[in-house]
Amino acid sequence: MAATMAGSIRKLLTAPDLGSTSFETLGYDTGHAPARTRLETSARQFIIGYEFGIEQRDHAGLVARLESLQREYRGFAYEGAVMALSMRDVMSPLPGRRRTESFLNGPGYDDGPGSRHIFMAYIGLGFALARLPGAMWKRALPRQSKLPDHPSLRGLILDGYGFHMAFFHHGKWVDGQYAPARYRWPAPHTITQRVVDQGVGRAMWFVYGGDVERLLEAVERFGPERRPDLMSGAGLAAAYAGGVEPDSLDLLWTKAGRYRPELAQGAVFALRARDVSNLITPENEAAARQFCGCGAAEASQIAEDVAQKLPRDGSLATYEEFRRRVRLRFQ
Repeated sequence: MAATMAGSIRKLLTAPDLGSTSFETLGYDTGHAPARTRLETSARQFIIGYEFGIEQRDHAGLVARLESLQREYRGFAYEGAVMALSMRDVMSPLPGRRRTESFLNGPGYDDGPGSRHIFMAYIGLGFALARLPGAMWKRALPRQSKLPDHPSLRGLILDGYGFHMAFFHHGKWVDGQYAPARYRWPAPHTITQRVVDQGVGRAMWFVYGGDVERLLEAVERFGPERRPDLMSGAGLAAAYAGGVEPDSLDLLWTKAGRYRPELAQGAVFALRARDVSNLITPENEAAARQFCGCGAAEASQIAEDVAQKLPRDGSLATYEEFRRRVRLRFQ
């Protein structure tokens, strides 16, 4: 179905310009970076997904438009669409309107039209939080009773928040190694910072355009307590978004040294997100072999197996235990 007039107005007022994700506009020094074109395309697909989500009247029409996009970038578009639905929930004059919930969960907990992209969707929720005052965060998120109980989802919200801040404000968050004194999140600050840092590390793959040498040099400029989580984010982005040849993946693995378990953990998360969405590509398979020593489906199953053995409370402490247990598979 076509977008409504109201949807077109919402798009005009809130949708970022496609040019806002140009690496040149953002000030990234990636003129000769190997993955620049691929990563810029990924970012543009996110904006296109946001545009679809902010203007489309119904979920069926939204999914039809998202599914028409190029397969390898489709996850980014779903991420943007869910950010838009969350923003619409905040802007709605009807407090009971919960577009995000119904898109992801449907009548139950895991049968909504966007549920196959649940992991990327929750990253999109983090993008929404990054654009909203803290007082509005609660309204932007699905109700507690409607949050699926997978141990990674609440963590991925903060991952998305960290990615957004580092992607759009890299001078402060990456070059300046910024970390806030506190977060408006119901968890200890130390745990929250670790989860946010995975998102920052994921953004750094984009900031440096997949240039492994510059990425690793930048990671070393952070305090030693932050580097493992940055590396898990870099592994997630390298495995999900890719954009580089196998020799660059090999270089990242070789130079990661003691951070190889973190690199593998991030890759496992990426491959799980690709697998449940049926979006595995040859590049993802190459990353799985390099970082996990197995195929993408087998790496995805590691995440599933570990999740089944954890409490279903959705806390950040459980998410950190989830990450730790995945890392143990590679030590």
